[in-house]
Amino acid sequence: MKSDIQEKAEYTSLNKLNMQLLPRIWRHWINPRQRVSKYFPALALQQLTEQITLSEQRHTGQLRFVIESSLDTANLCHHTTARQRAQYWFGNLGIWDTAEKSGILVYVLFADRAVEIIADRGINTCVSMLHWQQICNRITQAFQHQRYMDGLTAGLDELTELLVQYFPRTRAGTNELADEVILR
Repeated sequence: MKSDIQEKAEYTSLNKLNMQLLPRIWRHWINPRQRVSKYFPALALQQLTEQITLSEQRHTGQLRFVIESSLDTANLCHHTTARQRAQYWFGNLGIWDTAEKSGILVYVLFADRAVEIIADRGINTCVSMLHWQQICNRITQAFQHQRYMDGLTAGLDELTELLVQYFPRTRAGTNELADEVILR
């Protein structure tokens, strides 16, 4: 049987957790896809897709970009992080299943203004976690100034240079994954 002190501590802890969760739930509720699509217009996403296609002509890596506007309430109540969602998309899109293990996902959880990069084994052994984090930070900094597409484009440029360095294209190859940017 729990003492009054234990019950009060649990109640206080739960109450504190809920108070921290409410602002996040609100951020996600006010950022539906329709609102977020203003920051990522269809033409700009098409241009980014074309830049990805051009990038992949220089290396054998495979790049995917996913912009998720917000999470549903169930994911929020389960405290799903941007990293967990990025891992979900990495697996769901088959980025882990490229011939040279050189797939990279750039994931944006817009409501949290969070950016994650998930890289497959081949490229991940060549690049430090710190370097991936620095690229995410630069994208996030651009987001703080409402330069969303500039941030993604700069991130793509940095990733392209890394892939050219470690996985240069030496012969014609196939495009293993779609280049289209996903806005959801």
